[in-house]
Amino acid sequence: MATQMRQTETRTMAWYMYAQIPIIGRMAVEMRVHGDPLAILPSARRAVQEMEPRLPLIRPMTQRTQFKLTISNQLLFARLAGFFGILALVLVATGLYGTLAYRVNLRTAEIGVRMAMGAGRGQVVWMVLKDSLALTFVGLATGLPLAMLLGHALASLLYGVKPMDGLSYLVAASGIAAMAPAASVDPLVALRTD
Repeated sequence: MATQMRQTETRTMAWYMYAQIPIIGRMAVEMRVHGDPLAILPSARRAVQEMEPRLPLIRPMTQRTQFKLTISNQLLFARLAGFFGILALVLVATGLYGTLAYRVNLRTAEIGVRMAMGAGRGQVVWMVLKDSLALTFVGLATGLPLAMLLGHALASLLYGVKPMDGLSYLVAASGIAAMAPAASVDPLVALRTD
């Protein structure tokens, strides 16, 4: 029957003189403490000064801080990518809104004539929405597969997001699709033109 190693048992370790370390002039020391790790720092400084008064403690830090420093570039890249992704979504939504509003504006006279001939507000709104939604869905049908393809190509650069993250695609598609109904025309404005 195999016995499990208890926490108090010692592990095999190799000790080298400081002068034998390949990176000359640099030494890292790790300490395991109970409670606040920075609270033991004054005692550690005194112990080092007793051994060698000329030896300074440079950048003492916790392992959590060390971990954050090692992934800081990846976190910065992830935050920048997220920011630029949201900026791209806003720019696409703004451009789509402008395009749809322009298309509706071109049809203002037609809409006024249709309403003067007895078309109801619901029919006019559906006519405008149908064209706007068709244009939006053509864009989504083209853009989503390209985004998925590029997501797989850039998978190694993604941090915290999978290439096929359904929530990200859903939020982006919903944000763009929400712009289609926004580009509508006021029937009274349509009746007053020409």
